[in-house]
Amino acid sequence: MNKFLLLLSVILSTSVFAKKVKFAVDMTGQTISAFGVHVAGDFQVLAGYSTDWDFGGTTLTQEGTTDIYSIVVNIPAFRTYEFKFVNGDQGYEAEYVPDEVRVGYDFNDNRWMYVDSLSNDTTFMGAIQFGLTSPANKFTIRYKVDMT
Repeated sequence: MNKFLLLLSVILSTSVFAKKVKFAVDMTGQTISAFGVHVAGDFQVLAGYSTDWDFGGTTLTQEGTTDIYSIVVNIPAFRTYEFKFVNGDQGYEAEYVPDEVRVGYDFNDNRWMYVDSLSNDTTFMGAIQFGLTSPANKFTIRYKVDMT
């Protein structure tokens, strides 16, 4: 009975804080590497991969015959995550992230997202265009406030 309760509490505590997050990139106009399209970031260990920032470790799958590549991972909610898309499996093949969507401090040029929900849906920002700021036909607006 104690083993059952322990197992039940582990399952419940893991699922309470887990959230499905879809990472997707629009590779329209890009020549796809023979090594595939990947996403790398500080979420990988939490999603069950061996190490964070492994540029060839988290492979995205092409959605049908479109230019969209994606993956859904389970990661803890109420956290900020940094990531980049990679056309290949090496760090030098990572996208150039425009200033408007960068983390933006300490010369950090990663993309970022905050997972703020435990609802049963999947968090999805849209298929971001590789090396650009937003999904096709969408625009990024970033407000910066000088608090001095």
